[in-house]
Amino acid sequence: MRRCILFLAVCLAIISFFPDRDYAFGEADGHASNGVNSRSITEKGDPDGPVACVQTVPIRKGTIKERLVVYGSVIAAPGALQTVSIPFESRTLSVMVNEGQRMSKGDGLLEYLPSPDTMLQLDQAENAFDLAQESYKQTDRRYNLKLATNEQLLQAKQVLDQARLRLESLRKRGIDGKSKITSSVEGLVKRIYVRQGSIVPAGSPIMDIVEGNHVEALVGIEPEDIETVHPDQVVSLTRVNVPASPAVSGKVREISYAVNPKTRLVDVFVTPTSTAGFLLGESIEGRVVTSVAEGLIVPRSAVLPDGDRHILFTVEKGRAVRHIVNIGIENAMEYQVITQDLKGGEDVVVLGNYELTDGMAVTAEACR
Repeated sequence: MRRCILFLAVCLAIISFFPDRDYAFGEADGHASNGVNSRSITEKGDPDGPVACVQTVPIRKGTIKERLVVYGSVIAAPGALQTVSIPFESRTLSVMVNEGQRMSKGDGLLEYLPSPDTMLQLDQAENAFDLAQESYKQTDRRYNLKLATNEQLLQAKQVLDQARLRLESLRKRGIDGKSKITSSVEGLVKRIYVRQGSIVPAGSPIMDIVEGNHVEALVGIEPEDIETVHPDQVVSLTRVNVPASPAVSGKVREISYAVNPKTRLVDVFVTPTSTAGFLLGESIEGRVVTSVAEGLIVPRSAVLPDGDRHILFTVEKGRAVRHIVNIGIENAMEYQVITQDLKGGEDVVVLGNYELTDGMAVTAEACR
């Protein structure tokens, strides 16, 4: 009993020595732990909530153009394509040009000889003319001797004239040995149909020439976009394989108003103002301005979907402000936004806007 009384006296003495400390067993540790956590949260956090790091750009007030991007290739312009042929069957000796080669007026294109069958036709025509000529002479002598009638003389004359015409026709076509075809225009060789040593039937094409490098662009548009394109509309043309080349302006010459069965697109023919650098058959990209508008312009990344509406956030006094907007025309980079509570020059959020709520604290400084 005395030992218990002594132990309690010592404990009371110790407690009285630390009057400002709370050493209630089971509570002291808990209070100390909560105090440390509270200070840590207060020191690291913001008493008004989280702060979002964003990037902003000023809203632009100006002009926006909606463009339709189309693709196609370079083809010969109407009337510029000439087809070279030989009016009789022949044999090719040498082809003097290559496809895609530019040439001047008078340049050699091809050397050829009449084929054996053609030479046979020439021999037959010459023999027929000689016989007709001799027959006419005999008939004429007989007529002078009153041994032939006037009708017989006229028939012999008709046969002679026909033989002469046939022979002259063959000779005018150049059936007289080795011959050479030269270009009658300055232009570009589009296609060659023959090879050295080949037999070419009469009238068959030998090569196609584009006169004066007169070319145009054939592009395809989706059937649903046909109402946005019309004749004389301006088109900006660039070479797909040469992206650094300058764009060339052109105008829509014709719209086919029928779906091409190969591409399933509507063919549109565009006449460029300059054909410098364009190659036949190369791929072309066209940009057609389909509409123009004046108003408030923002980058596409600034506009977010919100159900069946669109929203964006501006920054005012360090806080995010939510705005419901309507979309006007658009292009690959920008939107025209239509609303009553925005004006040009306001800062609109383009990065970090997905995590924002109306009134949320924001900072445009780099996040760490």
